[in-house]
Amino acid sequence: MRYYKTLRTILIVLSAGLGARAAAQPFVVVRDGSPATTIVVADVRSEKTGEAAADLQRCIEAMSGAKLPIVEDNQPLSGSAILVGRSKATLAWDSRIPSGVTSARREEGFVIFCTPERLVLAGNDADPYHGTEYAVYEFLNRLGVRWYAPGEFGEYIPRHRSVSFEPTAIVERPDFVMRNWWCHTPPKYTEQEKRWKIRNKMNPDDIFKIPTDSSIRDLLPEGDEAKAHPELFAENQDGSLNFHMPSLTNPDAARAVAEKIKDYFRQHPGRTSFAFAPDDGMPRDWGPQARKLNQGFTDPIGRPGVPSEVSISEEWFQFVNRVIEEVRSEFPDVYIATNGYANRTLPPRGVKLNDHEVIMFAAIWSCTIHAFDDPHCWQKERMGEMIRQWCALSDNVWLYGYIDNMLASALTPVPEVRKLKRDIPFLKKAGLIGFHDEARSVWAEPGVLSRYVRAKLEWNASADVDAVCDDFYENWYGKAAPAGRSFYDTLEAALEKTDVHGHEDRVLPEVYTPSLMRALAVSLGRAERLADTERDQLHVRVDRLIYEHLKAYMTMCRSEALCDFRKAADGARRMLALRKELNAINGLLMPEQESPYAYWGLPDRLKYYEDMADAMSGKAGPVVAYLPEKALLRTDERDDGLIQEWYKSEISERGWRPVSTTSPFYLQGYLDSRGFPYTGALWYRTKVTVPELPAGRRVYLYAPVLETEGWVWVNGQYAGHRPYKDAYERPAEMRLDVTDLLKQGENEIAVRIHTGLAPAQTAAGLQGRLALIAGAQ
Repeated sequence: MRYYKTLRTILIVLSAGLGARAAAQPFVVVRDGSPATTIVVADVRSEKTGEAAADLQRCIEAMSGAKLPIVEDNQPLSGSAILVGRSKATLAWDSRIPSGVTSARREEGFVIFCTPERLVLAGNDADPYHGTEYAVYEFLNRLGVRWYAPGEFGEYIPRHRSVSFEPTAIVERPDFVMRNWWCHTPPKYTEQEKRWKIRNKMNPDDIFKIPTDSSIRDLLPEGDEAKAHPELFAENQDGSLNFHMPSLTNPDAARAVAEKIKDYFRQHPGRTSFAFAPDDGMPRDWGPQARKLNQGFTDPIGRPGVPSEVSISEEWFQFVNRVIEEVRSEFPDVYIATNGYANRTLPPRGVKLNDHEVIMFAAIWSCTIHAFDDPHCWQKERMGEMIRQWCALSDNVWLYGYIDNMLASALTPVPEVRKLKRDIPFLKKAGLIGFHDEARSVWAEPGVLSRYVRAKLEWNASADVDAVCDDFYENWYGKAAPAGRSFYDTLEAALEKTDVHGHEDRVLPEVYTPSLMRALAVSLGRAERLADTERDQLHVRVDRLIYEHLKAYMTMCRSEALCDFRKAADGARRMLALRKELNAINGLLMPEQESPYAYWGLPDRLKYYEDMADAMSGKAGPVVAYLPEKALLRTDERDDGLIQEWYKSEISERGWRPVSTTSPFYLQGYLDSRGFPYTGALWYRTKVTVPELPAGRRVYLYAPVLETEGWVWVNGQYAGHRPYKDAYERPAEMRLDVTDLLKQGENEIAVRIHTGLAPAQTAAGLQGRLALIAGAQ
């Protein structure tokens, strides 16, 4: 649907093509500040209907000053009425109101029927649906009411002395069955966030059960029973038993799991879905029969040639099929969900899925910056093609998206309106049934508009996003709307065009370029000059704090790359102070404390910077020398360097290129047009002058970040090895004792790095200036 500026007028026209009915008299809600109608609810009604009626009354009063009375349907009804939910007064319309619930979960919807005397706002309220609430909130939405963010902070209610509504007939059903995310919402905001979702036609209740990590453990034998039946369990690589994973090929294991699921349905006769999943990570059954089923394909999250990282989709989903068949022999209508995650994101080859199997697809390895149809992002294109293949295998595939934008994050702004505008119609066309995503209660990170647009598109994948944005910016910023829009459009354009790909903020410093920061400052300054109401100024103030937080982040990251850890720590402390200011405005914008579930969160980084600053300031040992920021680099596709001894000083510099050690090597000419990085061995060579070696102290070669594995030579002599770490792991430093290989004067350093063979990790090589550090005496 499209939002028009006429929403600010008194008369709201809802639908074109009404024919003769368009000439009928409007339904009058409020006339010149006085109630012109009554809200009618059933005398025995659900909590959902009561909540919707109360919110309708509140919003109309806030809009017009008129408090509409709420009466029950067991009282005489005279005059016009707004009928909220099914009641004795809606009998004439009941057959057209969506109702009922089946195990397939395809009955959700609502209606808005309007005549000059009656306005029906009703829908399917059978659990887990919220149809009547949706009808009320859609009606209020068409009167101009908006809920851009949870709570009073995000609510917008226009002011009208008179309110009326044109005769119409509207029936809406969602484009996606599932429309939800979960996050660790602070308890005092839990109800606000839930109400926001319902007001924007998301569904915070489980449509199908969610397959949580390790839930398979609850279905396996324990104690003496487990000891008595070792054949029911998977084998580890060394032949020992894995008591947390079933044998994926023993039919008795599938029957044992199915029997516990049947017990669940026997004890909960109203339930129609169940879910289970193996442990997080890359679990595998190494038993001989399971190995025969395994096809040896490498999942995008894994590394080719590493047996523990191959895809297990074929054996896992055949096992799940057997479980479902056994359960359905007694409960034919139930649905069972599992996850296509980790080493199970590849669709199984040659396996037909049970038609009551539900797949939660979770591509944790994929880029979160670009759109599925972006030809220069191979990761998202591959993920999109895998979703299409999953949807061809099953009519019940939902996406477990990582809509916290960056899995490891410093909570900097990553808006995604442009991406959503492309992605959600793509997913609708692919056949996806919806979303149950992982998010963060940090609305400053994606931006208020991103979450709002997501909700709109998940209900209606064809929603006019440009019109939704026009409406938001006008209502959110007032006269500052063009500048506020420029601020976020500039950010989105940078994200859309960037050549970096990934899902951790380690790539974001390459997005937030100096030119982008200058452009953002210009837009923000204009917005601050134009905002002329207290509300608009507050919204611009939020953007100012988001920007200052981003500036501090860039100070932190650039300083870390230059080994200036004192300044990096100052940037981190500045970020923490700004987070408190944002939290004071609204607790959902930014948490007061870092989530305990955060990986490489800001407090962890601050502690690391402080420790390194002490180590390099003389408290533990001074810096002997900084190596140049520039070094020579050569890729080693055939791994010739070790045999040809590229670490020796007499090696020719032909074929070597100067690069920065503070920026990912792949952005310096080693990324193809689809964003696919060079993977394999590569070498850095550089020289450093040591004026004097510290007496009585060991000297260490230090690199702030090395991705993913490294070997070092000093003056042609082997110095040591930094073992493999996945590229996302932090800290990712290298610290090698090179005391006995250094000499006073000029020294030559060679670093061989292997990126690993998982291109989705997009290993950066060196990402920080090298230094020689003296240890403590």
